[in-house]
Amino acid sequence: MRLRFHLLLGALAVCCFAARAEADIVLRVGPKAPYQTVTAAVSVADADTNPANYYVIEVAPGTYTNDFPAVTRPMTIEVDPAKAGHAVILKATEALPNEKGIILSTADLTVIGLTLEGAEISNDLGGNGAGIRDQNPSTPATLIVENSAFIGNQEGILTGDNPAQSISIISSTFKNNGNPNINYFQHGLYVNEAGSLTVTSSVFCGQLIGHDIKSRAMMTNVSDSQLYDGDADSAIGCRTGSSSFAVDIPNGGIATITGNVIIQGAASQNYKMIAYGEEGLLYSQNSLLVSDNSFTSIGSEPATGIYDPDCIAIQLTGDTFSNIATPVDPASCVVLDD
Repeated sequence: MRLRFHLLLGALAVCCFAARAEADIVLRVGPKAPYQTVTAAVSVADADTNPANYYVIEVAPGTYTNDFPAVTRPMTIEVDPAKAGHAVILKATEALPNEKGIILSTADLTVIGLTLEGAEISNDLGGNGAGIRDQNPSTPATLIVENSAFIGNQEGILTGDNPAQSISIISSTFKNNGNPNINYFQHGLYVNEAGSLTVTSSVFCGQLIGHDIKSRAMMTNVSDSQLYDGDADSAIGCRTGSSSFAVDIPNGGIATITGNVIIQGAASQNYKMIAYGEEGLLYSQNSLLVSDNSFTSIGSEPATGIYDPDCIAIQLTGDTFSNIATPVDPASCVVLDD
């Protein structure tokens, strides 16, 4: 574990920076902190040319309006640990000036305890403004998001193509995202080519038109999460939405879907809940394990739990299907079913 210390301004900063280059450098953001915006603190970190230094940006609770940091070196951006549980909101009220995301990252990034809200760009530019837009070319590369929320963006998180990247989403919420224009198909979480995606203990709901989760990663693991596909949950502020799939793994790979609650409502664009390989299998290893999930349809159309058009063998165990006309399509793809 890295040792944290606080850089002070002026000569003391030079002293400590040289003496403790292997420790975390903590920069504080807030109304009474040295930096009033996340962008200002991130810019200071980005300007450091010593790759041995690791920066932690600690943000005081509050709303930071039109604060658009660009991350170009590995760092953590988090709610001040002393104020954990209080909201840090990066809220966009204007079109994103970088035309990408509220946070635009080209380096390893960890985000803890942030809410990213209102990301939008013109439909002429793709209509896919994201809470986090990750374009990290590093080898290897990481994106870690924990205890964070993505609300009312055109896209929650959007990543680029990097087969050496691992992406982890932990205890986070993707709520009421999407582009209402039917010609723009955005997603709560969209991972392009990557080494791995892990989503755990998270909530996806209120997504418009696109999917809750779309993953082109070589390995995809979605566990212990709640996914609403065209169904509302007023208790947590989720609109009905009009999403297509709860989980889409269009290019196959090694996929594990375990311990989730998946609810499809009448407003879904597609009555299939999980889709695997429907855009063509691109990986040499393909497998699908689906276990201990609860599939429920409350819509009027006949629902399909798992759509597997290339009939990759599905290990299906411990799942329940309520009002699901077709648990697996084709049914012959199931090799283990208890």
